[in-house]
Order: sequence, then C-alpha cells, then structure tokens
Amino acid sequence: MKAVSSFNEWDPLEEVIVGTARNAVKPAFEPAFGPYYGPDSPERAFPGAPFPAEEIDRAERQLDSFAALLEREGVTVRRPEPIRHDVPFSTPEFAVPFGHASACPRDVLLVIGDEIIEAPMAQRCRYFEYRAYRPLLKEYFQRGARWTTAPKPSMSDDLYVRDYGGDMGLPFDLDSHPALTEFEPCFDAACFSRFGRDIFWQPDLVSNRFGIDWLRRHLGPEFRIHRIDFRERVPEHIDTTLVPVRPGVVLVNPERPCANEMLGPFHDSDWQVLPGPPSVRTGKPSRRSVSNWISLNFLSLDERTVVVEAAEEPLMELLRSIGCDVVPCEFDAVFAFGGSFHCCTVDIRRSGRLESYFPSHDWKDGSR
Repeated sequence: MKAVSSFNEWDPLEEVIVGTARNAVKPAFEPAFGPYYGPDSPERAFPGAPFPAEEIDRAERQLDSFAALLEREGVTVRRPEPIRHDVPFSTPEFAVPFGHASACPRDVLLVIGDEIIEAPMAQRCRYFEYRAYRPLLKEYFQRGARWTTAPKPSMSDDLYVRDYGGDMGLPFDLDSHPALTEFEPCFDAACFSRFGRDIFWQPDLVSNRFGIDWLRRHLGPEFRIHRIDFRERVPEHIDTTLVPVRPGVVLVNPERPCANEMLGPFHDSDWQVLPGPPSVRTGKPSRRSVSNWISLNFLSLDERTVVVEAAEEPLMELLRSIGCDVVPCEFDAVFAFGGSFHCCTVDIRRSGRLESYFPSHDWKDGSR
C-alpha cells in the first residue's frame, strides 16, 4: 500500500490530515490583503491579534470531534505538529508581527497521486506555515511518497499590485488587472479541484500564471490543468465554487456563475451540473470570515458518503436527493479559522487510481 495516493475528491478516503486551531492568530494587514480593503479602510491598520482562548477551545473541540468521526468511519487521521503562530518573524524582504494558523492544510499541501507538493503561497503571514506538517511529510517520504517544495516566493513588494481593487472601485479583473504580478510563481493548493487527470483552476487573488505554468510543467503531460473563470467579486480558492460529488455530478455556486461557457466540458461529458444552496449561517463576508457559501465546503468520504455541517439542512436535502448518505457534524466554530471540512483537511490516501472523467471532450490548448 502506498503511503500517499490521491487523484480526486471522491474516491474512498483512507488517510487524511485534519488541521488544528491551536495557537492560531488573526493576521495583521499585509499587501496580499489589499484587494479586500481599500486604502481608507480601517482594516489596513489592524496589527494582528491572537484568537480568544475560548474561541480556540471551542473550535478545537469540534476539530477533535470531526477527527473522531472520521476514525469511526475507518479513516486514519493525522494531525499537524503544534507550532506557535503568535510570534513575529522576518526575512530579508519583509517582517510580520504574527503568522496565522494550522487549521487549513488544504491550502498548504497539494496531493497529486503519490506526490505531496508544498504550495508557494502568496500571503506573508503564512510563509512558515509548512513547518507544522514537516514531521508528517518526512514520514511519508521515508515510506515512499514523493515530496516537493515549489519555488518559495520571496514575497517582496514586487509580487503585489499596489492598490488593487478594494474600496478603490477598481475592477476585479484578473486578466487586465491581476492582484499579483508575475514576479515569482504563487498558488495555494486550494486553488485547484482535482478530477483525476484533469485539474481545474480558477484565477484568483492568491495565484498567478507563473505558478500555474510551474505546476503544469512540473506535473507533465499525464495531467491537464484547465483554467475556468467564475464571476466572483473576491475570488480565493475554488472549493466553494466548483465542488465535485462523484464522477458525473458536480455542484456549482449560483452566485458565482461560470464565465464564457467554460462548463462546456462537463455538459459535453454528460455531467449533472447542480446549483448548490447557500449556507444557513449568513453574514457579511470579510477577509477574516468565510463566505455565505461555506455550506459547499464539505468532505466526501466516498462517492456516496459526505460529511456536512450539522445545520446545513438544504445541502443535506440536495445531497440525499442525488443518492448520497449524509454524515452531519457540528463545525461552525471552526469557520473563523479559515474554512470548513474540505479546507481543514488534506487527502493523503484515497483508494482509487488515475482516470480521465471527460472522454467526450477534446481539450484544446485554448481551454488550458
């Protein structure tokens, strides 16, 4: 049995990393947050702060309960090493008063087959976040996995477009006015949704073409990375926008419609493309909270079994209507730390093999 093997989001889950809220902090404002806050926003003066202990404790209890649920389902659960995020650090290019958290391994680690790739993330507060996973990565490597660190960005000021978006009223057009320059390659692992041989990426605020070109060249011709655009005000990550359930069924976010008919490959291959419901936990989204579509950030244990936040009845009803068994789990206290079940995990091993799920579509270079 391989130590690491995962090609998609739905094959039977055998081993997973579940994040932790311990030692998490609210990061200080930095250039990567500029698209969320215009030059006059008071958030630009935010110096960072530790999360209140009671919030961390409640979130950690829910993460522990989620981990126990997965173990009852037969999944091996691993947890990151506790590290401090409440300390300042600096490099020759920048200094920050705090880090962030170890709650969302999905952002840091991209698993493609038997390889784990440490993502070249664009936010300075997350520069050393990989440290929490290094003991596990060394173990997986010693057991035969491939382990790659993408080129580590320096995160100098040259990486960020000054005064992009925010309250300036500038368009969030990632073609004509990207949030990041092409100074060095960047992406979060959660910028991608894995469909076997085909990997979908939406341009967003934490990735650039340089990063996608690096990943495409690194993976080689066995995998195809496809750009897919959605009309979204502040795009970051894809796992509440294009969410597969199993081969032939994918949920999309009706508030973020796909642009330029880029869902054509799904229709051509007879996939059901279903609008997902918004979260029942509504609120004004910001950089330090999650969107009203956190409902779609579920975790599939296999093609028919899905872990869903306990209050999300509309999503449960939809999933049951398409033949899924739903496993409810309370997780709302974790949202403030970066996401829900999908964000707060990374698949280490699923039992399937590499396959192509779009046989009827002739992928052209222009769609990649």
